[in-house]
Amino acid sequence: MTADRHLILQEKELPPSSEWPPQTSGWLGLRIAAGQGYWLQSGTAVRSLAVGDVLFMGSTVTGTVRSSQLGPVKLHHFTVQPELLIGVLTIAEGRHLQAAAQKADGQGLIFTAAAAVAEEFAALVARPAGDELGRRCAGLRVWSLAMSGELAALPPLEVGDDKLRERFRQLVGQIPESELAAHSLADLAGRLHCSERHFSRLFREEYGASLRAWQIELRLQRARHLLSHSDAKIINVALDSGYHHLGLFNAKFKKRFGMTPGDWRRQNIAKPLVPRLRGGLKRLAPEMAALLAFLVLLAGHELV
Repeated sequence: MTADRHLILQEKELPPSSEWPPQTSGWLGLRIAAGQGYWLQSGTAVRSLAVGDVLFMGSTVTGTVRSSQLGPVKLHHFTVQPELLIGVLTIAEGRHLQAAAQKADGQGLIFTAAAAVAEEFAALVARPAGDELGRRCAGLRVWSLAMSGELAALPPLEVGDDKLRERFRQLVGQIPESELAAHSLADLAGRLHCSERHFSRLFREEYGASLRAWQIELRLQRARHLLSHSDAKIINVALDSGYHHLGLFNAKFKKRFGMTPGDWRRQNIAKPLVPRLRGGLKRLAPEMAALLAFLVLLAGHELV
């Protein structure tokens, strides 16, 4: 089973003596709501999981949640896909968390019920079921607390690094990915007071690819998210992602994801919230309908 619904809280119950091997393309967080469970890797129990305990695992961590023989286990879980957090993470944070999620020897991060992460997870679960925007924001906070240790382990500057490299890391480390995709090489080099060639060399040495390659990836990730979560026309998705030529956008998208933007949308479009609301909106007073439509837009949906 793949738990890949980004920041959507889900519930699951395991019968006595049963197992669930969770998988995710990003980070999966789960909390034991009732019962006694165990976290197993390679068939061996790594840790018992009591009520309130929380586990976070990256994409390459393989393991199984097992319920006790004495009774069922109820748990809540959600997934965070960092590549969809456009405008939230800096490029340095995104790269570091991606590496952490793909550790070959990863065993997951376990927090007891008394830990701040577990307390925030409990507050997330306690939120009203209809408050989806609040739940997503709360889930992001839970994940950020769980990842604080990973981000604290960001590699320090090497002894002997020159001042320009230090300023480069500070500059790029403070720019959210969405802004980085919009800046030109000349602008970034100008802010660092160095030549474009020097900035390009520093960027490639730090991140293993050219600035242009990173910008293309960020734009295509944004386009993929828009295609899956909006009804915008493909030409508008292309423009919003920084492409002014539809043919070039289609070619870049197909090269990166193996299918055209239209095919991606047909296979991955999220179930819209709109059909569930249209009937209710018609029965509301115009002022209330307008307010609800505004709140839905804030939550990341579109009314058409």
